[in-house]
Amino acid sequence: MNRRNFLKTSILGLAAGIGTPGFLTRTAQAAIGKGKTLVVIQLSGGNDALNTLVPYTNGAYYAARPSIAISKKDVLTLSSDVGFNPALKPFMNLWDNGELALVQGVGYPNPNRSHFESMAIWHTADPAARETDGWIGKIAEKYGDPFCATNFGNTTPLALRGSDLILPSIESVDKFQLKLNPEMKASTDMLFGNPLPGRAEVLRKATVQMLDDMTAVQKGVGKYKTGSAYPEDQHGFVNSMRDISRMIAADVGPRVFYTALGGFDTHAGQMEDQPALLELLSSTLVAFRADLKAQGREDDVLVIGFSEFGRRLAENASAGTDHGKAGLMFALGKGVKGGLYGQYPDLEKLDDGDPRFTTDFRQVYTTALDNWLNIPSKDILGSRFNAIPFLK
Repeated sequence: MNRRNFLKTSILGLAAGIGTPGFLTRTAQAAIGKGKTLVVIQLSGGNDALNTLVPYTNGAYYAARPSIAISKKDVLTLSSDVGFNPALKPFMNLWDNGELALVQGVGYPNPNRSHFESMAIWHTADPAARETDGWIGKIAEKYGDPFCATNFGNTTPLALRGSDLILPSIESVDKFQLKLNPEMKASTDMLFGNPLPGRAEVLRKATVQMLDDMTAVQKGVGKYKTGSAYPEDQHGFVNSMRDISRMIAADVGPRVFYTALGGFDTHAGQMEDQPALLELLSSTLVAFRADLKAQGREDDVLVIGFSEFGRRLAENASAGTDHGKAGLMFALGKGVKGGLYGQYPDLEKLDDGDPRFTTDFRQVYTTALDNWLNIPSKDILGSRFNAIPFLK
């Protein structure tokens, strides 16, 4: 947890404000997820959906991509029309076991090709760009729990920010601790060890609980023994997924975990860059699933992944693709009903050169909220959306 986020959620920071934030005075209305955990993976940069889930029988696809289309002979067949990029071979066992769902043509009304603006729409679940709170941050505020979700990364993304709080960001579990010099520790122990008058007592209890949670994390993950061999990684993604497994195994509180894998902005040299990222993604998640199984937690975890947009149909002059609209989401886990969901975009009917979206991404959020975390999705998303039946 970095210093700013610690101060944001501690008595030292809150006492400097006026009054008591609402999330500290609310009582959790229900157990979030009843032991279920959601892991959200952000593929930053705009992953090319067409070279991920390849329409290997579609002439328009091959005509528009003479240099970068995935050869039909190399495609890992999933149906009579589409198949995986060969770099996703590690996913095939999950697919064959019915534990991997692919949601096709994902997007939102009036698509935006800006990285920043489109990512903000995914983070707030608001295509109209009126909302400033993240959808996961709203979960924390609804249940009065500032530690129900954790991001693994350097900076807390908008998805985990609320009106009253910023959820923790952790670079690694091993650094998740509060280090104080002896003099400050003695003063802190004295302050936290005795009841305080009025609203300050609410703040004191919240901070004591936070420190207890930090101690529990350290003790819990100290008992962890990895249950699988993770791949080598230069993005930090592998370490983040291993740390998420450590925290799930320790059962130390968070019900939502968030992390990102970057590098998907493939304007040039896509055939070198994207396959390496897809192989890293799939091999890491297969190792993560094996690790969960070894920890006895494979039934309890749902993983969903997204990117802020897809890419254009036609390749560009740099053997890459430019920002597009419709993308691809995935969900994996023991509780998943594997298969293809939604409609693959019609490559003969484009929107200004882009495949059109056919499935609203908020339907995936709805499914995860209503049917996995047991949280009324309308309370978080502001409206009702049809769930997608990819959960058992």
